[in-house]
Amino acid sequence: MPRDDNYSDSDTPELSQFQKNRYFKGKLMTPRDMEAEQTYHAERLHTLNRLLNGKGVVRGIDVQSVTESGDGLDVTLTPGLALDGHGRPVVVEQVTTKSVPIPAEDEIYLYIEFTEAAMETIPVPDTEGAVDDDTAPNRAVESFALTYRETPPDPERTDGDIEISGLQSDSLDPQALRERLLERYRQYRPARADTGGAVYIGAFESTPDGSWVPMEGAPPRPVVFDSEFLFDVLVEHLADADNPHQTPVTKEPMDVPEDVDEILNAIEGLEAKVETLQADRQSLSRYVMRKTVKDRIRFFDGLADELEARSGEASRLAREIVEKSEGELDGIRTERAVYEPELDGLLDQLVELGDHLEPITTEESLENYLRSVSNLQAAVEEDRSLLDQVDAHDEVCEAADSLDFLLEVVPDE
Repeated sequence: MPRDDNYSDSDTPELSQFQKNRYFKGKLMTPRDMEAEQTYHAERLHTLNRLLNGKGVVRGIDVQSVTESGDGLDVTLTPGLALDGHGRPVVVEQVTTKSVPIPAEDEIYLYIEFTEAAMETIPVPDTEGAVDDDTAPNRAVESFALTYRETPPDPERTDGDIEISGLQSDSLDPQALRERLLERYRQYRPARADTGGAVYIGAFESTPDGSWVPMEGAPPRPVVFDSEFLFDVLVEHLADADNPHQTPVTKEPMDVPEDVDEILNAIEGLEAKVETLQADRQSLSRYVMRKTVKDRIRFFDGLADELEARSGEASRLAREIVEKSEGELDGIRTERAVYEPELDGLLDQLVELGDHLEPITTEESLENYLRSVSNLQAAVEEDRSLLDQVDAHDEVCEAADSLDFLLEVVPDE
């Protein structure tokens, strides 16, 4: 295949074999040889990028703002990387503002394109008239240009999308399914080539007040997905056991007996099961409530002993909580009928105890205690579930048991 001298910038998707420099002793190295060395590596990279990764934004390059300035629009871009239709990396190194003309209409579609800029001009020695200029650029930096269009970008890959509906079948083994999927992908590959150099990065529209805002319903910009992202998506999909395809699920119809006696027997069986469950629930609730009251007696009895030498009033309040709790044990006979009012009546004593704890406990442990009392108050006032109230009650007991006392506190008179 004949080789295009400007292969990397060609608008044709055809391939040509890579041509690299060959070195040997005594070879005279000319600019043509050096350029061939650079071209070889660039063409390989660009071809792989174009055919394996595709075209689009890899990361960043968001349009930060679009504002009118004089006769043009100032467009500010964030740093990032994109691959153009030729597979060339387009780098925005830092937050950059470039200008484009104001479009004739109220819509604008922004693109970035690969460019090169010469730099480091140096003198060139004249060797028997071999050069035309006295100076030449010593380096070329790969940069980008901001361009625009006033019409939407062409839809990408509309004819080459992989159609997988109806692909899966219960009669296919994994190998047959894999072969079918590969065949669909082979049909897709030729259609996915897009050699347009510019990368579409966003669309904006003008508002009545003269500002420019992102266009609603604008075409999405093309994105290059890295392997880590695709791997994470695959893992998430494979690990999703809760209907990842959102397939409608219909329940199997119940077998309804036709005989009336069978129906009545089934109803009686269900009623018996419901009564058993209700009885079990009541027994469990009574056990949980009684256990929390016993825990309260144990923790606050120990707290009263600890407070006796530090604060007589605080110790008295803790003893009152213990005595009141001991009287509750025999009263808990039905679910929540006695337990909730007793919790409500306990709150005032818990708050008053916190006032007497302030001068003799560390700030952190006191805050933990007061926070737990506040949570219990909220659970009771908002009539939360029994489980929530029990959980909040246990937090108070644990906070009371975890109080840290200050050293050298003078006892109350």
